[in-house]
Amino acid sequence: MKHLLSPRVAAPLLAAAALTAAGSALADPDCNSLPGSTYITGSSAVKPFMAGLGKALSGTTTLIYKSQGSCVGVDAVINSTKITGTASYWDATGTEKTCNVDPAGVVVDIGVSDVFATSCPGVASLPASVGDFFGPNQVMELVVPAASSQASISAEAAYFVFGFGKAGMVTPWLDDSQIFVRSPTSGTQQMIARAITVPAEKWKGVSLAKSGDVLTSVASSVSPEAAIGILAADVADANRDKVKTLAFEAFKQKTCGFWPDSTATSFDKRNVRDGHYPIWGPLHFFANVGANNVPTKPDAATLIGYFTGKVSVPAGVNLLDLEISAHTVPACAMKVQRTTELGDISAFTPAQACGCYFESKLAGSPAAGCTACTGDAQCGGTTTHCRYGYCEAN
Repeated sequence: MKHLLSPRVAAPLLAAAALTAAGSALADPDCNSLPGSTYITGSSAVKPFMAGLGKALSGTTTLIYKSQGSCVGVDAVINSTKITGTASYWDATGTEKTCNVDPAGVVVDIGVSDVFATSCPGVASLPASVGDFFGPNQVMELVVPAASSQASISAEAAYFVFGFGKAGMVTPWLDDSQIFVRSPTSGTQQMIARAITVPAEKWKGVSLAKSGDVLTSVASSVSPEAAIGILAADVADANRDKVKTLAFEAFKQKTCGFWPDSTATSFDKRNVRDGHYPIWGPLHFFANVGANNVPTKPDAATLIGYFTGKVSVPAGVNLLDLEISAHTVPACAMKVQRTTELGDISAFTPAQACGCYFESKLAGSPAAGCTACTGDAQCGGTTTHCRYGYCEAN
């Protein structure tokens, strides 16, 4: 004899089954199931760059990225520390999605950091088995609310603000609850720490997990004159209606402060590119390497190869434009270089300069003195080569 469910019992069970099926359809996929899964962890400031690259490469390579801070990225490669939980990836439309990392954990292919490995706690030197490959340059900034009347800060003042808080007696930054910082694992904090000579682990203020948290806290402060924070240029530049960057006077400058850009409202990063603004450094891709400093993991070798020029970028992917749109400064737009954290700078002439193109993408038109071209014949003097549509000095 068959037993039939009454309508009052059957209806809820059917509804529950439908919800379970819908939930399964919407559940995050396993990261390993995505095409060309390449695991990356580290810098939170590099997320916009990862998003652009992830969108461009989707379909053949899936960038699986877990934001944990620059020094976590260094540790992940040096000590093979596994990532767990969920991570981000981007589809062909640029939509950020999440996937589930293998519960046993995954050793990443690449660790991404805004700072040199030796800037991180406990790292005296980089092991010979780990390679450090440079990407575009990251810029770090001190920011205040858009409503603040403050325009600049010296390294000496920043030393007392972030090193002593209220006890530092630097007006108007006299409220520790309005000093918004990150943590010692943050590349932003590590780099600025060296610029103001306050160890990253001894900063005063409210420690926040993400750049977005710092942005929100600074921008929404009920005491705009007292609020100050730290951000990478990608977040600061994209939110100039909410925060403004302070001009920074380094210890050795002794005359005046410089914005990263030529003015408070431009995006040309001229003072970074010529060395006047000091708080910048190359983005670092760390990976395990074998003979001839070649990454041992194929996925790492391919992705890093795009930046070093050893691997051709896939058709339709404009790596230079991705670097610019992520508010980093490509090496080809620089006139100076450095090889240590906030170390001495030296003159630099890129093999294929792109300074005029860089400015044209950010401002809509190149700087004065830049000549548009379609071939070398249209260039002359010190700008003999037509690069990216402009005459450049190489």
